[in-house]
Amino acid sequence: MASKEEKLIKKSKRKEEKRNKKADKTRSRNRLPRMIYLIVLIASIIFVSNRGGGLSYVLFFSVLLYIPVMFIQILYTRFAFRLYQDVSGRLLYKNTAVPYQITIGNAGHLPIGGIKLFMEEKVTVFEEDFTGEIFNFLPGESRVIETKMSCKYAGKYTEGIGRIRITDIFGLMEMTYDIPSPLRVNVLPVITDVAVSDVNRIFEEMSGRRNEFQLDKDDLTLGNDIRKYMEGDSLSTVHWKNYARTGQLFVRLPDKQESELLTVVIIPDMDSTIEKNDYMLEYIVSVADMFTKQGKAVNVMYYCGGVKEFLIESYDSFRVFYMDKLKEFGSVGKTLPSDAVETLKNAAANTQGAVCLFSEEEGTLKLR
Repeated sequence: MASKEEKLIKKSKRKEEKRNKKADKTRSRNRLPRMIYLIVLIASIIFVSNRGGGLSYVLFFSVLLYIPVMFIQILYTRFAFRLYQDVSGRLLYKNTAVPYQITIGNAGHLPIGGIKLFMEEKVTVFEEDFTGEIFNFLPGESRVIETKMSCKYAGKYTEGIGRIRITDIFGLMEMTYDIPSPLRVNVLPVITDVAVSDVNRIFEEMSGRRNEFQLDKDDLTLGNDIRKYMEGDSLSTVHWKNYARTGQLFVRLPDKQESELLTVVIIPDMDSTIEKNDYMLEYIVSVADMFTKQGKAVNVMYYCGGVKEFLIESYDSFRVFYMDKLKEFGSVGKTLPSDAVETLKNAAANTQGAVCLFSEEEGTLKLR
């Protein structure tokens, strides 16, 4: 049976093949006007060489001067065209349609045209797709398009219209550029049971190695029922008497915390794709949701400008994790230092209790 990673690779290859076929067809269509122009140019040269006369020279220079005129027309369109887009909120849910509005128009004093809009990396689905249309505008003219939009993948990335292509009247030359202010949103994953079988397997493995995860009582001056305070911990669990005496924040651990607290360490893929990032977010949320439903605590360790941790021990902390913390390690195309993976593994090695490594590249949990 094919692994999850193999399925992701096959799916990515199929999409890449479709994109390549579409690109080949586009290149073939773009070559036709250029071939026609070349034939007309050669014919005008032959005509002016053999016949001479005013008419032949007018035809020859008209064909020859079209190139600089075409270039100027495209540049003017580039700077006269205006685009503004907005979506209802910046925190969206995967595959959930939300209102989307885009305003396009001509801010110049001359007509512009040959404008085509492109979606950002095919992560966006419009209820009414207008990206295949070629837009032309008179001076001062504008158009407002209102539709609904949904995002196909979870993560933090740019979506909506990301690129604009401008062509001349006959389609001989084109200019493609990225819009200066794209829409950047945080798309929340769907909560599923994708990680249930893996978590059950981890607990079976832990049951045979239970003694390995007992905390050393000598390591904590106040016993093995507390630990240092971490961001996201409930204030109701703070050991206030110890704080009044030492000035340091500690929290009380739930019963059997020394044997049942699981730390999930997210090992990033330095060459992550949007599909892998989507699966990683759905998987981690599935783990957190499973623990929350069972009333158990789980600690998530990840890299975001350094090693960070977040303890999920209730529905309140799960909500904070789901709505806010996911975006810290769920950005598509995130740039990480070369030692990020090694740093995380070293932090995991110094963590007490049960530790599981989740590799974004492999897509599954492994007990340390």
